Amino acid sequence: MEEKTTIAVVGGGPAGYTAAIRASQLGARVILIENRELGGACLNRACVPAKFLLRSVEIYQLIKDSARYGIGVAEIGIDMADVQSRKNKLVSELITGLTGVIEANDIEVINGRARLLSKESIEITDKKGNRRNLSANKIILATGSQASTLSVLGADSPEIMFAGDILNLGYIPGSMIIIGGGMVGVEMTTILAKMGCRVSLIEMMQHILPDEDAEITAILEDALKRDGVRVYTGAVVKRIDMGDEAKQVFVTIRNIEKTLEAESIAIAAGYEPYLDRLGLDECGVAAGDGCVKVDEYMETSVSGIYAAGDAAGGLMLAYVAMAEGRIAAENALGGHSTIDYRAVPRCTFTLPEVACVGLTENEAKTQDYEVKCGRFPFAANSAASILGERRGMVKIVADNKDDRVLGVHIIGAGAVNLISEATLAIKLGATIDDIKKTMHVHPALLEAIWEAALDAGGEAIHLKR
Repeated sequence: MEEKTTIAVVGGGPAGYTAAIRASQLGARVILIENRELGGACLNRACVPAKFLLRSVEIYQLIKDSARYGIGVAEIGIDMADVQSRKNKLVSELITGLTGVIEANDIEVINGRARLLSKESIEITDKKGNRRNLSANKIILATGSQASTLSVLGADSPEIMFAGDILNLGYIPGSMIIIGGGMVGVEMTTILAKMGCRVSLIEMMQHILPDEDAEITAILEDALKRDGVRVYTGAVVKRIDMGDEAKQVFVTIRNIEKTLEAESIAIAAGYEPYLDRLGLDECGVAAGDGCVKVDEYMETSVSGIYAAGDAAGGLMLAYVAMAEGRIAAENALGGHSTIDYRAVPRCTFTLPEVACVGLTENEAKTQDYEVKCGRFPFAANSAASILGERRGMVKIVADNKDDRVLGVHIIGAGAVNLISEATLAIKLGATIDDIKKTMHVHPALLEAIWEAALDAGGEAIHLKR
């Protein structure tokens, strides 16, 4: 006999647990199906562990630089076993907290692998191979993603690492080649380089973080190089050789062949939706480009089945997944909610941090806007000087015709927190004048946003002309 529920959510990551909680808030009976750990890759194997390690190396760097603040430290070092132990403890605590929230919302969690049988029926197989069927009025697919690999000779070697492997290392490698200069690649590069690993970073596009503004990425590339990273852009990987004595990557850089060698090799080519054995074809759920196809309401081609987060493609970011999970739950229960994808911040947790929202200058010009820009360097910001973090800048891209803010791009200390003001500005259709007339605290990093808005009209206060 099938168990029945109002909403069945497949996947317990950010999209899935948010959808489950929102559906419960709206009065639905909810069952959440998860094959691994609650919290998904973000909490267990990606976002949270990466940010913990980044914080560890940030503190390590602060202590190394403590003499600048009149503080003397005799000897410091990184104990990777202790770092990993503390990271695992934090993850465990967060899982416990999330489990408590789910239980408090009366959501039933079933551990097992889900497969669609029809638009209202799911087969669940547990780790022992036992099967049970579940009937649901509406189904939300939130199965997350898995690390992408490369289609080159040698890329299938089991010795090659991925981001999750780097985050679990119990030692600091002497050297590593990281293939992929997107968000994941530069974050892993930052962590390892700050620990003392000699990193070579390979990116096939003309600059790292290829989707971001070139002025911003140039500053990040310089910061990585100052940490000893060798950055190779415009580099196409031809072959990987995981030899016993040497591990090599063969690349072509602007028609010149080059061989890179290191102790370890990692692929950081992003993520792809995880849809394995989900039963999409049998139920007629349309998929393409590796993801489940959805409309603006997060509904698939089959009425009553929704998809959210990485499974639906798009921007594979945890907070986007949460927003989509919430929308899917509301619409599965009769709502008509949508997301404004113009106002999605893109954050890269490096040192310095990178945070952007909206259009780059080049994108705005390509879309035929009459563009004007305002810039303000953190070197001229008193709070940044107090922190000893004078690298970076704020860049605002605006429409010269009506002063509307089209994009904001930040690299520097605290960028990830600063970007929320810019995101709200774009969401609300704010203008340069709106930012100029809004008081900003002094001394504070966020003054740089105000000064960049002033600079768009040649009015910056703390810049020499």
